[in-house]
Amino acid sequence: MSLRLGVDIGGTFTDIVLFDEAGNTVYTTKTPSTPDAFERGVITGVTKALEENDEREENVGFLSHGTTVGTNAVLEGELPKIGLITNDGLRDVIEIGDQTRPELYNLFTDKPPAVIPRHLRTEVPGRLDYSGEEIEALDEEAARAAIETLTDENVESIVVSMLYSYLNGDHEQQVGSLIERHADDTSYALSSDVYPEIREYERTITTALNEAVKVKIRDYINNLESELESRGIDVPLNIMHTGGGLLRAGQATENAIRTVLSGPAAGAVATRHTSAQVGYPNAIGMDMGGTSTDVSIVRDGEIVRTTESEINNLPIKTPMIDLSTVGAGGGSITRVDDGGALRVGPESSGADPGPICYDRGGERATLTDANLLLGRIDPSSFIGGDVDLVVDRTRELFREQIAEPLGQSVEEAAQSVVNVSNASLTREIRRVTVERGEDPSDYVLVGFGGAGPLHSVPVADAMDMQGVLVPNNPGVFSANGLLVADVRVDESHSYRKSELDLETVNEQFDELVSTVFERFTEQNFEPDDVTAERAIDMRYAGQSYELTVPVPADTSEPIDADVFSRTTEAFHEMHRRMYGHARRSEPVETVILRVSGTVESAGYDPATVAADGDSRLDERDVYFSETGFVSADVHDRRYLAVGETVDGPAILKETGSTTIVPPEKVATVTTNGNVVITDEGAEIPTVRSDP
Repeated sequence: MSLRLGVDIGGTFTDIVLFDEAGNTVYTTKTPSTPDAFERGVITGVTKALEENDEREENVGFLSHGTTVGTNAVLEGELPKIGLITNDGLRDVIEIGDQTRPELYNLFTDKPPAVIPRHLRTEVPGRLDYSGEEIEALDEEAARAAIETLTDENVESIVVSMLYSYLNGDHEQQVGSLIERHADDTSYALSSDVYPEIREYERTITTALNEAVKVKIRDYINNLESELESRGIDVPLNIMHTGGGLLRAGQATENAIRTVLSGPAAGAVATRHTSAQVGYPNAIGMDMGGTSTDVSIVRDGEIVRTTESEINNLPIKTPMIDLSTVGAGGGSITRVDDGGALRVGPESSGADPGPICYDRGGERATLTDANLLLGRIDPSSFIGGDVDLVVDRTRELFREQIAEPLGQSVEEAAQSVVNVSNASLTREIRRVTVERGEDPSDYVLVGFGGAGPLHSVPVADAMDMQGVLVPNNPGVFSANGLLVADVRVDESHSYRKSELDLETVNEQFDELVSTVFERFTEQNFEPDDVTAERAIDMRYAGQSYELTVPVPADTSEPIDADVFSRTTEAFHEMHRRMYGHARRSEPVETVILRVSGTVESAGYDPATVAADGDSRLDERDVYFSETGFVSADVHDRRYLAVGETVDGPAILKETGSTTIVPPEKVATVTTNGNVVITDEGAEIPTVRSDP
């Protein structure tokens, strides 16, 4: 059982990485995604990988998976019928939300539709105060009536979210017991179990989305496990969660909200792994696929994480990698609007029908079509030759839709489309660096995904970054992340006292550490394999937002005055770096306690020996905005050895992606066969041969 499989579903393609531990070799492939039943694309890809390597299913010893099922359910609003039980007077909190608006000065901006419609939201008497003490007993008769009302509506699940339940979950537990007694065939979720933290709106939304996504992903995971087992692949199914770790399928179902942005999280893990190999402690991952681009940050060798994000304008409160997404991908549809402005995305052609050049019925020009017309994509070897691209029809429709309305030649218009897309990517990177007090020149840009290496260099130049790192097999790079990700469990709880009491802090941390170890035991891991770390969400008194600060002490060491003082100083410094100031004289509040546990992965470092032969295939005219068409050498990346350099203009071809080396740039093959693109004469980390 020496085979390890990583499978990542994207909007257009499903990526497969097959690693043979015995031979220390890797095989990668792509198959079209199947949105109507994603498991079909997974099975097709796995079967293809095994058959083309003459491998048997019983030799698979590890399988990890990044899925878009949860993400798509939220983005597309395809959520099941969910009911809500809450306190009197709080029925509409989930719809009113908070003061956050997508456009600050637009009083007429539309809020997203309520996750749970009003007729499925019920109220019951009963109340806790701000300290978690009961001031009004739960009305069980009203709770039974609410349960009956919702079951009569045939809801698939009931969410129970009550005020201050993060301090005391007794009332929610009472309602849960009533559901079990009076509606035992209806599932339910308690906010005090799913997200026991402050802020009732975010807590209710997160619990509701978790339950809604659970209904969706449960069927998908069950179908996939059944299909795998029927084909003789009898190993635990690991699912990448949004915190950058793996969960076994059962826990992923229960913590379904953590599967949202599963694939992009794997890309961030791969970014950290590869940038560290090459020698860059600071890296920005740019995962550009067929539908969108996901941006992640690695600072000082660690992935930047957050505890709050949003999807489809809905807040998600859960430990997660700090990811941002822009609607720019190879399949992004481009158009000239009524005002004569060129637009690229966010609408995408997707996997079906895809761009015009796929010749599958697509009629609208896309970014991939533009790159084809600029000579950057070889029409005869796209996706390793699995897809033959049509040029003449693409040129004809592109001229009609884009070039003529802009009054430009086809090539000028195609370059304009690329420029607009690059500007969108640059804005997103500026937002997550400059606007947060970070200097982009301290970072290297890691470009991956099918389209990432086509666009990375101009984006990095616009941000004055150190250069571009194009990893081995960039088209399936996120799937690589699935093979290097640790198993990770995160637990949290709001601090239960208004004043700091270190004895209580240590008691609550001990409870969280114990829970983390229980989660690993459920996944059949030994306690000695688990590494646990603590963190505290802190803020200045009066602030409405917090920063998550690691506790500078091992979990076996109690938090005393010295440890807490060092944690507080770390908070001041973090606040200064992010917001430009620190108020050391101001009181600091402890808001949330967090514990994360990890079990290290088995690793993934296949040998990358260059094939024996000349890498240069031929030459092709490629269009650049500064020069127009110029002749560029075309290289097969498989034949490039560590230490070898390629001067631009050049094209590096490989299955699943194409890398562009513009004029006056040089590409250097460095550690583990990764490629670094910089200005001529620029310093790069010392090139190291593979072990």
